[in-house]
Order: sequence, then structure tokens, then C-alpha cells
Amino acid sequence: MISICIPIYNFYAYPLVRRLRTQIEQMHGEDDFEIVCIDDHSSGYYLTQNNGICDLAHYLRLGENIGRARIRNIFLKHTKGEWLLFLDNDSVVPDNFLKEYRKHMSDKSDVIVGGREYDQRGDDQQHRLRYLYGTKVESRSVEERKKTPYKSFMTNNFMIRRSVFEKIKFDPRISQYGHEDTLFGYRLEENKIPILHIDNPVVNGDVESNAEFLHKTVQGVESLVGIYKFMWEDQRFCRTVKLLNTYATVRRMGLTKVTYWLYKVFKSPMESHFVSGKAISMKQFSFYKLGLFIEKLNEKD
Repeated sequence: MISICIPIYNFYAYPLVRRLRTQIEQMHGEDDFEIVCIDDHSSGYYLTQNNGICDLAHYLRLGENIGRARIRNIFLKHTKGEWLLFLDNDSVVPDNFLKEYRKHMSDKSDVIVGGREYDQRGDDQQHRLRYLYGTKVESRSVEERKKTPYKSFMTNNFMIRRSVFEKIKFDPRISQYGHEDTLFGYRLEENKIPILHIDNPVVNGDVESNAEFLHKTVQGVESLVGIYKFMWEDQRFCRTVKLLNTYATVRRMGLTKVTYWLYKVFKSPMESHFVSGKAISMKQFSFYKLGLFIEKLNEKD
């Protein structure tokens, strides 16, 4: 059996659950699949909007927000499948999505990653920062993902054997958005867990505005700083994360202070530029994230 696991937070997830239920019915797979949704203490508006999920899936609502790492771990308590298929609540799944995953259940790999795509309709000026980052950094072909299988691991669309997930869970110290998949992929590599990348992508159905994604970027960098605090001695991990590797290079060259000074001088203009959505450069965005990392690291110290 495959347990489809959907963490929900402040999003209308009913269309996704309805589409998955339809695919199960078309496959006559009621005994082969279950759908479990856990709401991470969404606002009352979204709880009302998602009420219909109760008719389609096992639907739990948490009394407090526990974060992206811990909520995934507790699916072990509420599912019974040999495989757990995790999907973000904003996913748009293609036809034959479940059939494609079921086809690979007998493969030797213990983790199967389907991939991610972005709808071109999200490429407008108000959403350009998120769209560009998604298409240039996150959305990669199956051939590209296979070259670096562990660094290409993402939590939005993957399936894992229960026996493996019971041994390697998401780190509960990661409480906010960002990089829980980075560390989990590294743990899989450490434990030599085979990953199979397949061409079964979901479309990211919620392209945030430039301002929203900039806010999430700050959260993601803060989360990475938190991870760095307990992983800094593991140099192999630091080399696998592009931002940490860049920071190590800058520090080794004695350029930390000048980099931070430049960041502080241009921080406000860069943020205004990103929010405007005009002629955004990913190199400039990478520099912004580097300066932000140094800033948040200084705050922690």
C-alpha cells in the first residue's frame, strides 16, 4: 500500500485531494492507496475551506503549529502503507501520477523523487522572483537530477519506504520554512540509501508574489543558519550546500567584512528591486542571500 501524505498549512488543498481520489478510483486502487492529510494549525478560513477533505481522506487538524519537519515525521503514526508518498499542499498532479509511482514500487531504490515544474502563467512581473528561482534553481530535468541524486532531493514530491523513514526522519530542530530537505537528503547519502529520480513532476500551483517569496527567503536563510549552528563541524555537509560553501570561501579569503558591508549598503535597493520584478538577476539574488546569511549569523552570535 502507498500512503499519500499531505501536510497542509493555510492553503486550499481540496482540489489536490479530489484529483488524487479520482485517480485512485480510476485505477480501482482503493486497497492499494490511502490519503492522509494533517493540517498544521491553519487559520479558521482555511479550515472551513478544507472541510470537504473529510469525505475524501483521513483528515487531522493539529492544535498547534509544529513546523515542516516535525509534521512529516508524525505521518508515521497515522498511516499504514509500506510506502509513504509526500506531496506539498499546493501541488498540481498530472494524469497517471499515482500509476507512475506504483510502477516503481518494486525497484531496488528506497526513495523515489518525481520532480517539480512551474506553470509559465506564473511568469509575470508581480511573481517573477519566485518564478525565476523556481525554474532556474529548483525545476530540473530527471537527467540533471540523476547527476546529483542527493543534492537534488526535494520534499515536495517524493516516496519513501516506511522502514527507511522510521530510521531516518526529518530533523525536529528545524522548525520553520527552509532546508529541511537539504539536511534530509544529506542524511540519506550518509546512510547510503539509494534514490531513484523519475520523470513524474508536479506543478507548483502556488507561485508567491515577489514580496511573499522574499519573506520566505529570509525564513529559509534563518533556518539554514540554525542548521549551520549544529552542523558546522561537518565540512562535507557544508560543501554540499551552495550558500554554505560560498560563505566558507569568502571567510577563507578574508572577505567576510567587505561582503557584509556591501550587502548593508545595497540591501534596501536590492530588496526594492526584487519586489519590483524588473530585470531580476539570480547572481544578484545569490549575493543578497550570502549577505543575509552573514547578517543572520551575526545576530545568532
